[in-house]
Amino acid sequence: MLAITQALCYTYTSFERLSRLSDNFFSDSFYHGVYMTTKSKVLAYLSKEGSYNTLTANKMQSVFGVANPSATINELRNEGHAIYLNSRINTSGEKVSFYRLGSPTKRMVAAGIAAIRSTGARAFA
Repeated sequence: MLAITQALCYTYTSFERLSRLSDNFFSDSFYHGVYMTTKSKVLAYLSKEGSYNTLTANKMQSVFGVANPSATINELRNEGHAIYLNSRINTSGEKVSFYRLGSPTKRMVAAGIAAIRSTGARAFA
């Protein structure tokens, strides 16, 4: 009987932890056995399917605790992610800038290949 009670307590605790994590996916650093850095959380948020996959600098600071949002975005860009900065005028007339993950243009890919070849390395094997 004690084993069943312990198993039920463990199951409830695990379920409670998983439900809390799924509700609060991006603010926890531990999710399904994987520790996520703030940079990987930002990338996961930008690459999620559906709407609301854009981030402002203020949201990066408040939700993810990023001290310097532009440096985080720069690191992700240096890793090869095509992250764009777009601006819009909101309903109150203020200009709001936000980051989004996109696919690189042909011109951007061509510039990258040219940069690799200019160092003497082969772009493609």
